[in-house]
Amino acid sequence: MTLGICLIAIIAAIALGWRFKFNTGILAMGFAFLINVFMMEGGKVSAVIGFWPTNIVFFLIAISLFFNYATSNGTMELLGRHLLYALNGNARLIPWVITLVSAVVAFLGAGASTPAIVGPLAFTVGLTAGIHPIAIAVAVGCGALVGADNPINGFGGVISKNLIEEAGYANAMDISVYVWINSAIKQIIVIGLCYLVFKAFKARKVEVEKPAAFNPVQRKNMILIICAFLAMVIPMILSTWIKNPAIALVSAFAQPQSIMIIAAILAMALKLGDEKDIIRKLPMGPILMIAGVAMLLAVAREAGLVEAMGAIMGNSFPKFFVPAMLVALSAFLSFFSSGTSVVCPLMYPLVPALAESMGLNPVMLFSCVFIGAMSSALSPFSTGGSMVIAGCPDAETKDYLSKWMIVVSIAIPVVCMILASVGLFSFFSV
Repeated sequence: MTLGICLIAIIAAIALGWRFKFNTGILAMGFAFLINVFMMEGGKVSAVIGFWPTNIVFFLIAISLFFNYATSNGTMELLGRHLLYALNGNARLIPWVITLVSAVVAFLGAGASTPAIVGPLAFTVGLTAGIHPIAIAVAVGCGALVGADNPINGFGGVISKNLIEEAGYANAMDISVYVWINSAIKQIIVIGLCYLVFKAFKARKVEVEKPAAFNPVQRKNMILIICAFLAMVIPMILSTWIKNPAIALVSAFAQPQSIMIIAAILAMALKLGDEKDIIRKLPMGPILMIAGVAMLLAVAREAGLVEAMGAIMGNSFPKFFVPAMLVALSAFLSFFSSGTSVVCPLMYPLVPALAESMGLNPVMLFSCVFIGAMSSALSPFSTGGSMVIAGCPDAETKDYLSKWMIVVSIAIPVVCMILASVGLFSFFSV
């Protein structure tokens, strides 16, 4: 009975949050306290507080604290303009350049705000060249996901890596990198299909105005971003290939959390932005959503959620159909809620049991859940989809996208189900 009430609470938190625009995480926290204390033997308020996902929350705060400087002082927007200008005139490649620009800007820390940064220029250039608005929207949205889903400093990738660790896999970083690669392959296929279906290769030549040079603050910010990225990546690579105590010590320190906190301190010291404004812009809404849902799911796991859902998946579907069903279920849930903060925490714990009982590749299973959760990210009801549409400066085109992106966000999961069924996400294993 307790498990059933947990499931009802999860659905109620999502439905109420969606219907009344409440923060789902805060609702989930309330349900977690009520269910644990009044319905579970030995339940305590302190136990529910202990389910607060400290690692994920700190990671998200560290990422935002540093990269909010680059977003606030215009560094990210200007970087996007320079990258688009580099291909001035070759209109057939504009969708792919938009993809690259979105991926780079998102990878360098813009994350979910990438469509708002890249979108206005991308739509202006793309529509002028005669490219279909859906092809532009998909290039912006999917390109942003390629960059933002990386497990080093990306919002989605970091959450994925932490959830894989919580699922009991010691090699979580390796698995999360493989999941990211599989996700990137899917994004490129989707962009390619839209490129062909909407005949973006017939685009006409367009001139892009030369962007302004980086000002001193933006130059300092770009140098700081590059140095921070190298500080996160190089020690990790060196420690893999060179077994040396000093390198191992540096690598142990050079984790994204510590590097981004140090970089945020340097950004503050260099006066790259207003510290109070940067703090005010921390994404507390998404953080509370992730933390609250994680607390409710932890209570549900204590009540046997993972075992019950694993049994249903293992007994109700043939082995070859499980990947497609994971994609479909994740995409359906993501259509009405956050893929990273709701769907992945709910579905990832199923993977170990399914992998063991059915002899399936855990990398493939994690990939199906993650890709399914991200496949409906262009829905107008989701944060990513709404930001892509909001980035279009043309009112008539924006209205068109608001209607037709619903169709696109249904078609993409179908494509992903086919890709999962043919084994595209099964190339990597651990």
